[in-house]
Amino acid sequence: MEKNTEVLEKFEKFMEEGRPLVSTIRMTKNDAELDTDVLMLDFDGVVAYVPREEFDIRPVKNSLVKYVGKKIRVVVKEIREDGLVICSRKMLLEEQRAKLLERMATGETVIARIKTFTKFGAYVQVDGISFLLQNKHFSEDYTTISEVMQKGDEVEIKLLRVNQNGNLFAEAAQKYKSDTVVSLDMFERDQVVVGTIRNIKPFGVFVCIAPNLDALCPTPEDVEIDMGMKVQFRITKVANEEGKVRGKILRVLPEEQEEEIL
Repeated sequence: MEKNTEVLEKFEKFMEEGRPLVSTIRMTKNDAELDTDVLMLDFDGVVAYVPREEFDIRPVKNSLVKYVGKKIRVVVKEIREDGLVICSRKMLLEEQRAKLLERMATGETVIARIKTFTKFGAYVQVDGISFLLQNKHFSEDYTTISEVMQKGDEVEIKLLRVNQNGNLFAEAAQKYKSDTVVSLDMFERDQVVVGTIRNIKPFGVFVCIAPNLDALCPTPEDVEIDMGMKVQFRITKVANEEGKVRGKILRVLPEEQEEEIL
């Protein structure tokens, strides 16, 4: 690669200052010399690589192809002798993460965006920094995040803890509480309802069939279940005096549970 002294001096200054740069990812390939996959950036004719190891704080094991065409914010990590600029998104995220945690450690709340749902809650991000927001730290009742929010929605969070592996856990700044009032009079034997598996115990399974109402059922022998699954649930007993409902799981609903009726 032909060196351009003036251009390289400019990037050396960017590296010294730690100045963030923005570019569009042009392609991904495996670089034999670096012995790793890289994302290729183009800064007005100056080629820069982001090695896989420099893309994120956590190791990225999946294909990098899905990032091609997207904009990325990086800092210059190294300028090789042949003039190739090595950039890092990881270094930028680590710096942002440290500053964010310093603020949140004082009790400051921030706005996070929901990236993906899990059976325990959702992963949310603040400026590229990921937190796990569990359902039990989102609502005062049994409401799960996925029941009332969608990917891309915003939620105000505060720092809950950082575990020994460096994973970040958050809780909602103001916990959600359903306004729905449920009476056991709404339910009767042999009704079939949609429920969400809340907990699996040795003695049975708790299935939420309405806000703040968990029904207990035996662990099914012919159906593989897990927490967070949507199920069809048949009510077998309503004990009004005890405020309890019992039943059985009929089947697990597919992830896209709203099946169309054509």
